[in-house]
Amino acid sequence: MRYKYCKEGHLMDPSWKVCPVCIAPLAGWLVMLREDGSAEKYYTLHEGKSFIGCAVDCEIRILKAGLARQQAYLSISGGECSLVDLGNGEPIKVNNINSVKAMLIDGDIIKMGEKLYKIKLL
Repeated sequence: MRYKYCKEGHLMDPSWKVCPVCIAPLAGWLVMLREDGSAEKYYTLHEGKSFIGCAVDCEIRILKAGLARQQAYLSISGGECSLVDLGNGEPIKVNNINSVKAMLIDGDIIKMGEKLYKIKLL
C-alpha cells in the first residue's frame, strides 16, 4: 500500500486532493527548541485533537526525539488548549512539572522525550 502525505507531512488517503488537518483553522504552533532555547522546527497546530508521536498516523509526527508511537494528544477547542499524556513513554513535563493532563497557555514549555517544546497559541 502506498502512502500519500500533504506538505506538512500528514498521512492522507491517496484519493484525497486536500489534507483535512491542514484546512482546519490554524490555532498556533508547537516549537521544537534547541539547547540554547532558539527554535529548531515548527509544527502547525489546528483546532481539534492532534496526536503527537513518531507513528505515521500522528497529526504531529516527530521523528528522532525519543517519542513513543503515540506519546500524547493536544486538544484545542473554544480558545482552550489541553495536553494529555497517553502513558506510552517517558512522562511529559509542562513547565518542569510531571503532567498526565495539563491546560496549556501561550508560552508554556513542554518536555517530551529528549526535546523541549514551546507552545505558541493564537
